[in-house]
Amino acid sequence: MLVTMKSRSNAVLQEIATLLLVGTLLPGLAHGQSEQSQARTPAYAADMRNVTDAIAKLRSGDFAAIHVDLIARAGAVQAIPILKDQFVRNQDELLRGKIAAALLKLGDKEDVYWDYLVKLATPALESDTPDFMSYDSAGKSRPGPSPEFAAWAKAHNVAPNGPNDTAAEDSVYIFPGKVLLLAWSGDSRAVPLLRRALTSPDHMIEIAAAEGLAGMQDKESIPLIIEACKRAPAEAAALIATSLVYFDDPGAQHAVDEYVPKDTAKTYREARAQGKKKTPWD
Repeated sequence: MLVTMKSRSNAVLQEIATLLLVGTLLPGLAHGQSEQSQARTPAYAADMRNVTDAIAKLRSGDFAAIHVDLIARAGAVQAIPILKDQFVRNQDELLRGKIAAALLKLGDKEDVYWDYLVKLATPALESDTPDFMSYDSAGKSRPGPSPEFAAWAKAHNVAPNGPNDTAAEDSVYIFPGKVLLLAWSGDSRAVPLLRRALTSPDHMIEIAAAEGLAGMQDKESIPLIIEACKRAPAEAAALIATSLVYFDDPGAQHAVDEYVPKDTAKTYREARAQGKKKTPWD
């Protein structure tokens, strides 16, 4: 994927917006291995009738993050013992993170699962890596690496977009996914960590943090999300601000109108209304 990062980077923001809208960003980010094409579709993830199938796949060991996602959203507590077993058995750190978050979401509060998520997200929270994306004077994204990212890479002896380098992939996909897992767990301890992520020099991490705080319906974070919008280039600010659609708050909705293009805001609001959603991942 890294060898095509430059050609894809100018479409990343819109891709992330679409993924967030259909609720599939977390399943996609939390598993890097191949999955059955059927199980990658939004239709599979949205259909609660697939829970039995997802549990069966989990039990067999032939499962992906989207199956864990479906089980957790369905509140299928009967799967807790199987999830705990797979957490021990699995070696993929992001899939283990998804399982840990699911267990917390289902009510298993063993410290080992929260501690794992914090350990997983800490590199993202502590990273000083600038945004891989580049922005023009109008705040529109364009192919990376950005000058700031290139300078950071040079200072750290990293070859941007090189075959043995993961910094670009971390910036655009992996770090935001790890941050989102904190929120998806539903654990209130995630709130201060997500607020911290709102100050990241990487706008992708800020987008994930805002999405997470919206998912947790933390209204006290609305001013912090708006401040992140003010600091970000226009296109990144628009994606940060889409999280505010999910708050029943006049200030949040005003910020949506200020930062999100009219047609995009309408799409998000209609999606929420039609799905009777209160959070991005209901």
